[in-house]
Amino acid sequence: MVYMYLFPSMPEEAEGGDYISPDRGSVVCDSTAVYRPRNAEESILYSVVAENLETFLSRQWEQDRPVPRFVERELRLFLNCGIPALGFLRVHCDTCGEDRIVPFSCKGRGFCNSCGGRRMADTAAHLVDRVFPEVPVRQWVLSLPFSLRYRLAYDARLVSEVLRIFVQAVFRSLAGRAREHAGILRSQCGAVTFVQRFGDALNLNVHFHTLVLDGVYGEDDGQTLRFHRLAPPSDAEVAQVAARVARRIARLLHRRGLGPQANAEEADSLNRDEPLLAALYGASVSGRTATGPRAGMRVATMGDQIDVETPEVLAGPRCATVSGVNVHANVSV
Repeated sequence: MVYMYLFPSMPEEAEGGDYISPDRGSVVCDSTAVYRPRNAEESILYSVVAENLETFLSRQWEQDRPVPRFVERELRLFLNCGIPALGFLRVHCDTCGEDRIVPFSCKGRGFCNSCGGRRMADTAAHLVDRVFPEVPVRQWVLSLPFSLRYRLAYDARLVSEVLRIFVQAVFRSLAGRAREHAGILRSQCGAVTFVQRFGDALNLNVHFHTLVLDGVYGEDDGQTLRFHRLAPPSDAEVAQVAARVARRIARLLHRRGLGPQANAEEADSLNRDEPLLAALYGASVSGRTATGPRAGMRVATMGDQIDVETPEVLAGPRCATVSGVNVHANVSV
């Protein structure tokens, strides 16, 4: 049963037993749909967290390396998510008379796949319906050197600065191609970026997925903005973006005292303030186990052929790597 709206007046019945709003014509109750509530306690992730959380927390206290409060809070909220015994809403449909209960959710961002999936779907719908114009969009992805990923995991200011460098480099490339191929001297670009904190193996890997309008807006003779689609970037143009980003990031790290010559202990404030979190971040970046009897050993995965110490360089069309900075721009819609 699907519930969409409760109308103040009884809607009209349509063919097939469905009901429609008298003013909008949208389906209110679909008798053919089946509601399948999720059973949070039956998932593998829930079982792992529930069975090991208290042991993990107490062990870290004994080692004088307590788990940060925000991490513990996220884990405990996850264990309460979707459990009817801990609270729920009763949903009633006046049309068909059905009642359902909807358990409260944790709305977490770190561990809950249900809340994360719902937020992902809501965000995508919002971007499609209210943000992006109906023009082509290209995805530009920025991946960063292993040595920088650890710092980005906890330095929000550095994340913002690196992202600004990346977006400016992409916009500069678009503006240059607009001048060269379309004669547009003053152009405007648009983009939305998602900062992703993990890789395909759930390892710590802060990187950027930027959805960029695949063209520019420029004023026509009537002083009206009009979108001008551009040809896909060449391999050379993507390489220029990667080189520009790599140079500017190197200068940024030097200005902030985070370059190759920096004192590692002084630059790593996380290790001083949150030693456990620093150890977890470092192990995840390098693909190694952080705690327990296998601490320091490589994470075992089926079919893993990647050497973490010497990772392979990504290659392909519209893909370039400069000094560990990788830019990929071969996906468009």
